[in-house]
Amino acid sequence: MARIVVTGKLPEKPVVVEGFPSKGFVSTIAANYMIRELEMKLVGYVDSKDMNNITVIHESMPLRPIRIYASDAIVLIYSEVMVPFASIADITDAINAWLEKINPSLVILMAGITGAEQGKGHEILGVTSRRGLEQMLTGSKVRLIKDGVLTGVSSNILVHCVERDIPAIGLMAETEYSPDAIAAATMIEVLNQLLKVRISSETLLRMGRDIEEEFRKILRQMKKGRDGYLKMEEGPMYG
Repeated sequence: MARIVVTGKLPEKPVVVEGFPSKGFVSTIAANYMIRELEMKLVGYVDSKDMNNITVIHESMPLRPIRIYASDAIVLIYSEVMVPFASIADITDAINAWLEKINPSLVILMAGITGAEQGKGHEILGVTSRRGLEQMLTGSKVRLIKDGVLTGVSSNILVHCVERDIPAIGLMAETEYSPDAIAAATMIEVLNQLLKVRISSETLLRMGRDIEEEFRKILRQMKKGRDGYLKMEEGPMYG
């Protein structure tokens, strides 16, 4: 069974943010950016036999792939690698039990989902675990969803929060690229409102514009090659 190992001090009744890999790596990019900008400290990790064969290295230091960071009243659960589908239940069960133990004031779940036609922006969709929480999103760029299907780590934790009456907000950024730094920057702007922090998203926006421009160049080149191929096919095979 997976378990949460705490190695540092946790704030009381924290706001817990979850950032596991998802579409466009939106949540991963946003979580990594939070760690740097808020100078969050490593305070724990998830111990799982299914993930013990993976080690990540940062600044010459070997680390667990799923780690826990803290800064002031914020706790972040962050993973740099995809959790195998067969292991999601075991790992989220450990996280859910831990959430009940630390009694968070709010849980924020981040994810990226397929959407957003090119040029229409990176809309953030939201869902809450209880009535009334949607008021926290007033004035933000989040559009509440009424119907849909969620999967993965975030969905498992969200349902648990509903059943245990733990206040939780799920945020889903529409994305079309991978990695999508602009969608992550949009997510950061919403987190600023919910967490009452000031994390500048300008660096992410600059990165995102560069990434998107590269994708546009690739798409143009692919279209040019395809059009050239079709034109060649339309012509006679022998002259």
